[in-house]
Amino acid sequence: MALPEIHFLPLKGHRARGLAVAFLVCAPFLFGALAVVLGQDANWDLRNYHFYNAYAFLNHRYDFDLLPSQTPYFYNPVLDVPFYLLATHLPAMVVGYILGFVQGLNGVLLFMLAYASLLISNPRHKVMVCAALAVLGMLGGGGIAQIGTTFYDNVTSIGMFLSALLVIRHFDALLHLSLPRAFKRTLLFGIPAGMMVGLKLPSVIFCVGLCSAFLFVTGSWQRRIGLGFAFGLGVVLGFATTYSYWGWFLQEHYGSPFFPYFNAFFKSPLAPLTSARDMEYVPANWKDRLLFPFIFMQSPYRTGEIPWRDWRIPILYGLLPVALMLRLFFGRARIQLDSVFRPVAARYLLWVAVISYATWLFMFGIYRYAIPLEMLAPLLIVFAAGLLPVRFQARGIITALILLVVAASVQHGNWTRRSVWLDHFVEAKIPPLGDTSDLMILMAGIEPYSHLVTQFPPEISFVRIQSNFSSPGDGKGINKLIEQRVCGHAGRFLILIPVWEHDLAQKPLSYFNLRLEPKTCQMVTDRLYDDKPIDLCGVIHGPPCARN
Repeated sequence: MALPEIHFLPLKGHRARGLAVAFLVCAPFLFGALAVVLGQDANWDLRNYHFYNAYAFLNHRYDFDLLPSQTPYFYNPVLDVPFYLLATHLPAMVVGYILGFVQGLNGVLLFMLAYASLLISNPRHKVMVCAALAVLGMLGGGGIAQIGTTFYDNVTSIGMFLSALLVIRHFDALLHLSLPRAFKRTLLFGIPAGMMVGLKLPSVIFCVGLCSAFLFVTGSWQRRIGLGFAFGLGVVLGFATTYSYWGWFLQEHYGSPFFPYFNAFFKSPLAPLTSARDMEYVPANWKDRLLFPFIFMQSPYRTGEIPWRDWRIPILYGLLPVALMLRLFFGRARIQLDSVFRPVAARYLLWVAVISYATWLFMFGIYRYAIPLEMLAPLLIVFAAGLLPVRFQARGIITALILLVVAASVQHGNWTRRSVWLDHFVEAKIPPLGDTSDLMILMAGIEPYSHLVTQFPPEISFVRIQSNFSSPGDGKGINKLIEQRVCGHAGRFLILIPVWEHDLAQKPLSYFNLRLEPKTCQMVTDRLYDDKPIDLCGVIHGPPCARN
């Protein structure tokens, strides 16, 4: 079934249409330019797995190396493949521009969401308001930090916003079509969001919101439940298209399609029987949960590893319940006469935000996973302020002042960037290696440097004997695979280890009756990470894997 055409440009006024087209065409290019200005991405996750995982996937190294990228070694690499291919064939600055361009498509979708939701009679004014909300949505404290980077929370958001746009643009049709036709269409609307979850699992929090929000909009209960169920089926179908191969790979190699997560259910012998979910940032008590937006406004380290500032989510969190109560008790009928938004669209998007936020709060509490909420927040603030029981003009002034405060509050974070762009995204200076035909290079410590593996000759196998996922003797089943790989190697060993982590390498080396020989160390220069020195050292060993 073909999807209905989405009309979002103004039907009246050539100037308004021209302004809309200009914004929609220029926005991605401008965010590409912003990515270049911000500098080259060198974040922890890029150095830990985004670059290596795509390399391993494309070069069939998952049976050749073992755990160079620590825990994310088990993440779906498909989302990283386009970046890797670009980064190995184009100059780094061009790649950064392309990343920013793609992420700038969020601005296009935010404009379209605003245009489909707002009721502003003057076409030019409506275009300018929608463009301003889209730009403010993109330029948040967390959003700017991710432009031109490989975290991809602002890439998976594209699928989420597309699904939301399809729903609100066609909600009236979903209410009046026959149930089978409405269900089929809603199922298709869920596919983009589901595909994003398959590419990055934490995106599931927004699918929970997109599905569940149907229950709180309008229509009979049977239709609401049916539409939510149909959207959920679309999510499952989209998820299967992008994750099924990787889930099968993990099942075949590690005994679980989500290894090492949810292992209390899948019970792979290679990992502990836990969920393995990162609970570091999840609020521990009800007081913190209720006040969490104000807590992380004061202390951004409660939701991540870097400082940033943005008041939009705390403002929305406080404004929405106040506006709802005031509307309920003082002005519900009057507001309905001069509403600035489509009630169905506002209700759906607000419930999506509320449910997604609650899911995020209990599952992760990591701010960068909530970047789509940050991007959508300016439009949601317009909805919330529009519920206030005051005159239309007063609501407009209040909304404008709130959004000005939001814009003034923004201080973007920095996940590590190079101010000077390299010629190629990943570069390293590798010392002479001699005969590599029987060489295995070990890795240890907790620093991320798997991207350097891609700069070595491909015939060298890399095995990480210590990481943030496992270490010899910690009782994890994955260590049996590591031991088999190391103890079964009859050739030469070297160890690649950051200079500042030599001490950490001693214990895992001694487990295999190995010892780092400092006098043999040569320096590998990691150009991506500010020319940091990484040692490549000889290894002295006694009888293979003999215990001390």
